[in-house]
This record gives sequence, C-alpha cells and structure tokens, in this order.
Amino acid sequence: MNNNNNHDNTVDIINNNTQWQQQLFANQNQANQTTLLTQGFCGVNSNIEKAILAGQQNTAAIIASSAANVQKVLDKLCEQETDRLRTALAEAKVIANNAAQTNELLSKLQPTAVPSYIVSSPYTSIYPPVTTSTASAG
Repeated sequence: MNNNNNHDNTVDIINNNTQWQQQLFANQNQANQTTLLTQGFCGVNSNIEKAILAGQQNTAAIIASSAANVQKVLDKLCEQETDRLRTALAEAKVIANNAAQTNELLSKLQPTAVPSYIVSSPYTSIYPPVTTSTASAG
C-alpha cells in the first residue's frame, strides 16, 4: 500500500511539475508578447513623435519664411517711401532756390528808389483843392 501511495505522490509531483512548466512557459510567452507589444508601441510612439517633430519644424520653417518675405515687402515699401520723400525734398529745395534767385534778380534788375528823406509828392499841393462851385450863404 505504501508503494501505491508513493506512486500516487510521484504522479502528483510529475503532474504538478508539468503544470508548473506549462504555466512558466505561458508566463514567459506572455512576457515576450508584452515586450514585443511594448517595443512595437514604443516604436509607434517614436514614429509619432518624429512625425510631430517634423510637422513642428515644417511649421516653424513656413512661419520663418513668411516672416522673411513680409519683411522684404516692408523694406521695399519703406525704400519707396524714402525715395519719394527725398524726391519731394529735392523738388522743394529747387523751388525755394528758384524763388530766392528770382527775388535776387528782381532786386538787382529793377531797383526801387528809396529816398534818403521824406519829400512831398509833386502831385499834391499844400493848398486845399479848388472847387468849381461856390457856396452861397443864404
């Protein structure tokens, strides 16, 4: 009887050992699958992060290019405005110089007499004007 009991214990140990090995294999397999999934997700996350980074860099490049183009347009507009103002200033200087030159020429070519002292006009008289009608006292 002891032999039979021993046999049952041995069978139980073998069965337990087999179950334990199967469970160990299942756990290792699950761990391997989890690792593969995690690595796969990490790869996907890495790819997503790379795509996001590339998108952000492209957006930054577009914004920088746009800002540079806007600055070029603004610089050109400022240059045109500066040229217009310089031209207007040059024209105003020419007009002012012409007016000064004209006044100088007129003062030299058509001098006006300036008396050294005030004299009476020959066209006026010191006497009261003569009237043609006589007033009758009545």
